[in-house]
Amino acid sequence: MTHAASDAPTLALPPAFEAFYTLHHTPYLDYAQAHLPLAEANTCINTVFGTLIARWDTLVGSSNPIAEAWDHLSRQVRQSTPQPPIPSDCVLYYDVKVLNTLGYPDTAIAALTGRDPVQVRYLSRTSVVPPPIRGFP
Repeated sequence: MTHAASDAPTLALPPAFEAFYTLHHTPYLDYAQAHLPLAEANTCINTVFGTLIARWDTLVGSSNPIAEAWDHLSRQVRQSTPQPPIPSDCVLYYDVKVLNTLGYPDTAIAALTGRDPVQVRYLSRTSVVPPPIRGFP
């Protein structure tokens, strides 16, 4: 007996995850593409969202789910990128600078990274030059 594609079981994702995905997919992909070619960036993002849905209950039960999700993305991109490692105390600074370079305003960066808007504004205005990113001087 053959089954039509419509007979295949569907996976119902939590509505909160679907909303999270809708809001974050494009900026996450933008960030990944600043470091990786498009195909690799897409693979990286798919891996990130796969991990996030697998850990969704734990993630939403954490004190700052948005920050944890962003940190996972940032770590995954850095692990996929052939660039010198960024010291752990500079990662958020680096991420803010990359997102600024991509045209994201401070309020959007704060929302994407789950960080305090004042902290993001401070980091975006700090004058230390970040390491180069792919496609940007």
